[in-house]
This record gives sequence, C-alpha cells and structure tokens, in this order.
Amino acid sequence: MEEDKLGVAIVGCGTIFENHIKAVIENDEAKLLYLVDIVEEKVKKLASQYNCYYSTNIDDILYDDSIDVVHILTPHYLHYEMAKKVLLASKHVVLEKPAAINVEDVQDLKQLSLKMNKQIAVVFQNRYNPSLVEAKSIIESKRLGSVIGIRAFITWKRDEEYYNQDVWRGKWKTEGGGLLINQSIHTLDLMRWFGGRIDKIKGHVDTRLLDDVIEVEDTAEATMKFKNGAIGLFYGSNNYVDNSPVEMEIVCEKGKLLLRDGALWLQDDENIQKVVSDDKIHGYKSYWGNGHKIFIDKVYNKLIEDKPVEIDIDTGLKALEIVQGIYISSEQNDYYKMKY
Repeated sequence: MEEDKLGVAIVGCGTIFENHIKAVIENDEAKLLYLVDIVEEKVKKLASQYNCYYSTNIDDILYDDSIDVVHILTPHYLHYEMAKKVLLASKHVVLEKPAAINVEDVQDLKQLSLKMNKQIAVVFQNRYNPSLVEAKSIIESKRLGSVIGIRAFITWKRDEEYYNQDVWRGKWKTEGGGLLINQSIHTLDLMRWFGGRIDKIKGHVDTRLLDDVIEVEDTAEATMKFKNGAIGLFYGSNNYVDNSPVEMEIVCEKGKLLLRDGALWLQDDENIQKVVSDDKIHGYKSYWGNGHKIFIDKVYNKLIEDKPVEIDIDTGLKALEIVQGIYISSEQNDYYKMKY
C-alpha cells in the first residue's frame, strides 16, 4: 500500500454498501484493504471483485496497523458496539446513520472519540446535495431575514416485502424504531440544520398499515419549537405507494425557500424562481440523494489534513435526540424538552 494513502475497511455489505464502495475505490487518497460481512460466500466474492482481503468477524481487522478508517454499515443495533471497538483500536470511524439506537450510547461514543483522539463521521450525505447547500447558504446570509417556520413531508414505500428482507428490521431491539430512525432521520437532521437548536418537541407515532408486520411505527408527525421562536412541522409515512422526493418549505421574514423534486426554489413577493437543481447520477436512488461520494471525499480530506470532519458524532447525537424525543413525547403525550 502507498505510504500516504488511508487504509480503509468496510464492515457490512448490505443495502448501502454500493454507495460506499464506489466512493472508496474512486478516491485517490484511499486504499481499500478489507471487507467484512458475516455471510462468507458474499464477502469472499466481493473481496475478489475489489481485490482486497475479507473476514467474517470485525475483530480480525481491529489491530491491523495498515487500516486507518473503518466504515460501519451494519444493522442499527450493532453500530454502538462496533464503533466502540474500532475507536479502542485507534482507528477513525465512518458510521452510517443512526449513530446508535439510543442517545446515551452516542454520548458514550462521543466521549470515547475524544479520549482516543479519533474521529467519527456520521453519514448525513444529503447535506451535500447542491439544493440543500444553497438553501443553507441563503439562510446564513440573512438575505431573506430570519427563519420563522419550517415544514417537511416524507412519504415513502416500505411494505411487508421490504421488512421481510432483513430479520433485524421492524423491531425495537434491533432497528431502534421504524420510519423516524431509519427513513426520516435525514429530514429531521435538515430541519435542525436549517432552523437551529430545538427547544421542545411534541409528536405522535403510529402503525397504520404494517401493524401485523412490524413492532415499530410506519407513520409519525411532530411539532417543534425552535430556540429562536421558529415553528417546525413534520409529517412522515412509509405507507405510500411510491418513494416520493422529500418536500420542505422554509419560511423566512422576507420570502420562502422550497425544496421539492430535487431542486431549490425561492419565492419572493409572489415571484418564484428555481435556484439550483441536484445532479442526477445513474445508480443512485433519487430520494436518497447522491451525496455519499462527496461526503466520503470530504471526510478523507479532513482525516489526511488532521482536521475535524464537518458532519461528526455530535451531528449524529442531535439528530437521534429528535427521533428519541418524538418517541418519548408520543408515549407520554407531552412535550419533550430537548437537551442538545
């Protein structure tokens, strides 16, 4: 291996693997060394395809000094223990969302990363979609004044066939939730990114069409009160017949920003104009976005420069607290006071 390249291992070769492997092998600053998955036939074949080593156990790679960063793409309930092992082995972590299935574990990972002087980048790749980057820039410029309201809608399709593909899905113990922690966490992260810190949140979760298939929710809604006084409204469901693009409206004092159909629109004094469209890249699901490559490239650059990654474990902590806050609020039928 070239001395100055990052040695990379990927743990978990499931649904999101293709997004990560493509970004890794196309990065000139990285060298793929290991693939890890519990299904030996699958991981052996992939390792041959990508000309790297393989293992069926994460423990086999922990003390290989040639590995600098480990991508963890495993089921939710494994994130905490695996990330902890990697940190204790003095390696950086690229961690798919959610960072864990409860806030306390994410806090523990945050403290451990500081102690070991290793970084955790949590994958919220949609932040790098051109439409969202431009929306954030306009908000920060105060061109439209302060944000006074945000509403977001996500209506996707996750049916019985989807949940039957993986035994860990649809269960509180292994997935940590349903729609909110898996599909909607990206959108909830964006609402906080655009609106700032949330003071309190009140929401409700329900299982409408999949109650005989899963333990967790397939539908959720929430009202947020931001620290700056702005109001947020969220609605999401996995019960639709299609995976529609996420829709978001950001109301500011002097106009609106509309995110829909993969583009950013600006509405000002009854005039509306398209500001920017997201690039469409073949092979990526449009409702996911195509930001994995940009995300991974930026993370690697920061690690090489020994600088803090932009989307870190603290980002993962704040996003997960919104999810957990809605669950607690729904159970208690009361507002949840946010801590982070």
